[in-house]
Amino acid sequence: MPHRLPRAAEFLLGVVLPARARDEVLGDLAEEVARRDGSALASWCWCWWQVARSLPWAVRLRLSSPRPNPQPTSKKEWAMSRWIQDLRYALRSLRKNGAMTLTAVATVALGIGATALVFSVVDGMVLHPFPYPQPDRLITLGTVYPKLGGELQFWENLSPAEYLDIADQSKTLDRVVAWDMGNRQVTVGQSTENLFSAFWWGNAFPTLGVQPEVGRGFTPEEIARGDRVAVLSHRAWMTRFGGDRSLVGGRILVNGDPYTLVGIMPPKALVYGTDLWIPMGIGPEVFPRQRRQFQVMARITPNATMGQVEAEMETIARRTEAEYGGEMKEYAGWRLVPRTWTDANVRTFRAAALVLTGAVAFVLLLVCANVGSLLLARAAGRRREMAVRTALGASRVRILRQLLTESVMLALAGGVLGVGVTILGIRAVNRVLASVTLPLPGNVELNVRVLAFTAAASVAAGILFGLIPALHASKADLRGALNADQRTSTAGRGRLRLQRAFVTVEVALALVLLVGGGLLVNSFLRMNAVDPGFQPDNMLTMRLTLARERYPQERVEPFFRELVDRASALPGISAAAVSSQIPPNLFSRREFSIQGAPPAAEGQLPSAFATLVSPEYFAALGMHVLRGRTLMERDGPDAPMVAVINDVTANRYSPGQDPIGKRFKIGPPDADAPWFEVVGVVRATHNRGLDAPPEPEIFASTRQLAGAWNQLFLVLRTSGDPHTALPAVRRVVHDMDPEQPVYAVRTMNEAYAAAALQRRVATVALSIFAAFALLLAAVGIYAVVAYSVGQRTREIGLRIALGAGTGQVLRLVVRQALVPVVVGGIIGFAGALAVGRVLSGLLFQVSATDPVTLAVVVALLAAVGLVASLLPARRASQLDPVAALAVDTG
Repeated sequence: MPHRLPRAAEFLLGVVLPARARDEVLGDLAEEVARRDGSALASWCWCWWQVARSLPWAVRLRLSSPRPNPQPTSKKEWAMSRWIQDLRYALRSLRKNGAMTLTAVATVALGIGATALVFSVVDGMVLHPFPYPQPDRLITLGTVYPKLGGELQFWENLSPAEYLDIADQSKTLDRVVAWDMGNRQVTVGQSTENLFSAFWWGNAFPTLGVQPEVGRGFTPEEIARGDRVAVLSHRAWMTRFGGDRSLVGGRILVNGDPYTLVGIMPPKALVYGTDLWIPMGIGPEVFPRQRRQFQVMARITPNATMGQVEAEMETIARRTEAEYGGEMKEYAGWRLVPRTWTDANVRTFRAAALVLTGAVAFVLLLVCANVGSLLLARAAGRRREMAVRTALGASRVRILRQLLTESVMLALAGGVLGVGVTILGIRAVNRVLASVTLPLPGNVELNVRVLAFTAAASVAAGILFGLIPALHASKADLRGALNADQRTSTAGRGRLRLQRAFVTVEVALALVLLVGGGLLVNSFLRMNAVDPGFQPDNMLTMRLTLARERYPQERVEPFFRELVDRASALPGISAAAVSSQIPPNLFSRREFSIQGAPPAAEGQLPSAFATLVSPEYFAALGMHVLRGRTLMERDGPDAPMVAVINDVTANRYSPGQDPIGKRFKIGPPDADAPWFEVVGVVRATHNRGLDAPPEPEIFASTRQLAGAWNQLFLVLRTSGDPHTALPAVRRVVHDMDPEQPVYAVRTMNEAYAAAALQRRVATVALSIFAAFALLLAAVGIYAVVAYSVGQRTREIGLRIALGAGTGQVLRLVVRQALVPVVVGGIIGFAGALAVGRVLSGLLFQVSATDPVTLAVVVALLAAVGLVASLLPARRASQLDPVAALAVDTG
């Protein structure tokens, strides 16, 4: 328990309290702290609560106390005295203008809060998404196989033999490991969960630079022997097994086999969301070179550079091509591409991150322009104050420093409130991230980097929006300010010009954001209007993995057939089926050979997504049969092998021909695989997302390839809300096998929404920013017109006295008010064209210069500008000429 006040509390109260009360108040508070019983944390919290309660009283006491006249004894004390004096004066000045202060702080809080939130997302998803030390030295290897498509791949892209080549031959890489992934059933006590698991060759813990938080990692002997030991992720340990430390060292069942749980990973130390790590039970040398389903990770050796790694990987690739290229044509021109782990895994998020960063920067500039305009208007009421201070000997630099102190204090107050906005936003972002599957942990949090950025952004914003008003206010017009009878002022006209310049900037920035948001909204609406090729509404999907140890191949198909029969008989379920993959996340693509087709070019066999389905699949999804028939119950293991293809496959590989009756096999023509006869053609679904064209797909029957897949999706069509069917389905699965978990539960609409997550986030965020920008622009226009009317009250009154009608006054005021709007619109239009090009990668069926979007945005901004200027213009047209001519507009 502390026996004195925290140093920060002493300093804070010491600055605010006058000298005559400082020692007494601090002493009394320290005594109360010392007398309290309880923990140190409770006393610390109570102390700060008392400090917060005392601050308003201390401020009032300071303001009512006579100002001391200290005599500094050194330059350092003198500078500190002047700084404290500026700070106190700024507090009094802001307190006297409470309405303006609250408005400015609230505006800054929204701008800084949004900026800090976007920075926290970019920091956690792009800049520092992984908690691994020296992330620039942790790499993964991508591959390019020109004969197999030519795309750079980092996921399931290397074979065990290629991993051994890299580990044995590389001199620039250290701690090379490889891993595969799959689903495993983990039983702890009476609870069975399905966990996404990683199976390792090599020790991944030193490669990543982390160690288990509880327990230990794998020993070299356990890795070499492939022992049955396991490490659990911190996430699964906490959420699924209650954070029970007694589990470590105990026995768990993995697919029915006993394993020893030796450790728990640190929080968020995830690799592609895997929750269970186990050593690979067999060595890499037993796998064929063509089996590319593994990833490789390594550390760059201390004296090597990324350039040297790239050169060495090119050498290894050419060596492999020379040795195996004759028998394996895909090695022709293949490449090994090293990338840092962060770079390889965040590249899909960079486009959205760039959009969000640019948008929030524009919003912050808009906030600065709006608050700067507000401070300019406030400067009109401080002309005499600045003139008096100048007349009493204050230099322009002194006044400038005082005014900048006030603006920075405003910004810092807004930044403090903005942290609250950021916290709320981070909670919302993490809820969204928890609902989708990402290749990275999504480390979005309020950390030191975010707080430092918030503080820096607040100070920068304070200087930015305070500098121009401070420069203008510090340039005192002594004669005009001190002469109460002067009716006009060049300072007033200068202020008006500056405010119009601020409005021009606001309109330009708002137009850019509105065009960006409009393009994304238009694109998103068009994407959602795309027909997916089936009926996704009222569809529930989930996945089941049957452990091979308990379900040999001959038992897999009967289990899923019974599951389909039982599920389809449940109330509220109109159809049920199983499938090895479902749109929009297909993952199994296979090459195939068409009987009688001309020989394919070297290494260029046709390919399609190969999907294993039960006969009910087509009816359950509501797919349209274009030719022939779908799969049926009679297509069993003893019947001829048949398949259904989609129309994209037919049009691409059999253009102008009837595909019914054609035969194909998976693999090259000489492969040891059965021939399938095409019996039907169905309309293609958007099997890779609504924003991607349909891909070729072939469908084979689970009846004929019984047990070929032990991981299948259960697809249900319901008569109402799909989620209401889940409890009944879980009961069916439990009745069939109490230890069989169900996972990856979501509706088909949720699956398509997750596939478009990046577009959705960019669209929603930019739309919110654009709406906020439009509001700020409207407020800015209104404020400038209102100030202009106030400055011209006598002129307008004189015009009315000389016979000017209401319409004439309205046109006069609105015409002049819309000048900065038009100028800002022209500038913003040029910026909007550039932004459209930046957004082109996120647009769908919408050009970067879409004329409809541009026209709607310009019309909207013009309408807002007109309405914002009409309100003060209408008041001006109703002025009493007599009262107006008597007004002092100085």
